[in-house]
Amino acid sequence: MATNAPSETFNVLDQLRPGWMPLLDDMVLIRGKPEEDFESMLATIYKEYLLSDDDNASATFARRFDDLYGDVYEPKFNGFNGKKRGWTGYLDVFYETVFSVAVAMDYDEPKQIKIIQLLSELRKLPTRAVKIFVQGEFAWIDSEIWTRDPLFPWALREHDPGSMTVKDAENLNSQKDIDEFEDHFAAYLSYQTFSARCTAAGLDKGDTSRFESPGSYISAWLQSDWELLDCQIVVISQWILIAGDEIHAECVRKQLPRPARRPAWDGWYDGNGPIIWKQWGDKLAEFAAGLEGGGNPGFRLFENHREVLTGMVVKARDKMIALEPGLFTK
Repeated sequence: MATNAPSETFNVLDQLRPGWMPLLDDMVLIRGKPEEDFESMLATIYKEYLLSDDDNASATFARRFDDLYGDVYEPKFNGFNGKKRGWTGYLDVFYETVFSVAVAMDYDEPKQIKIIQLLSELRKLPTRAVKIFVQGEFAWIDSEIWTRDPLFPWALREHDPGSMTVKDAENLNSQKDIDEFEDHFAAYLSYQTFSARCTAAGLDKGDTSRFESPGSYISAWLQSDWELLDCQIVVISQWILIAGDEIHAECVRKQLPRPARRPAWDGWYDGNGPIIWKQWGDKLAEFAAGLEGGGNPGFRLFENHREVLTGMVVKARDKMIALEPGLFTK
């Protein structure tokens, strides 16, 4: 299972965020309503898992979360939230708890990997055919819990704090502006890193748009003359370092067909995967040269980020070459 840790630590002043433990502690509190009682119960087990140091904890707790549905949720709480009955209701609470805590963690927090291990163990459990109501599709969809779950990608995307652009770094006229910028930066990086981990572990397989977001924005950033922020370069580097093997296997080697629904894959389809991969690698080489030379790296850089970002970009470029060496020797 690919759960590569980020290669370097990138300081984005994440101490400005409350942190994942206070968030989880708040979820554990019982407030009296049926849905809140169950959320508290599930969060308590989740907290126990994240604080455990047992080597077999992920398998043990995967079974506990699976048993929680039949033993507790279905007989006592099923149907309290309208259409979200049965496994839909259970998974709605489960993913909200799991994902909100995951993206509240620092992007290089090892417990993000621990969460991936839990989700991966759930996929190994015996499957059962069910129907899941997916709000984004406004339909009941045939599913197999836990191996083929259409709610997973929708639930994860609900926690996306949105991208970062150069405009976000402009007009920071007060400490409040700076704090909000850095908080958004930290949340953005944590979400993207966790999403890359999910992709690397194959947790989003079956989702037809699994590469649309990273694939399109990385291509847009690395194939344009737009001015970029260093946080965008961090995200590109982390996606390649963590999920580069999966992106290469699915987007370069398989050479994706033209998408039916969305134009987000511009450039990737119809056999152009290797061309785009080469363009990515060449652009990263330009950034690395600028960073190592001490001059303008080709994007907006906060000077205290130069050294660690240099290491990230160089390692991401090296990984791209290692996965497709023939493209870079021509």
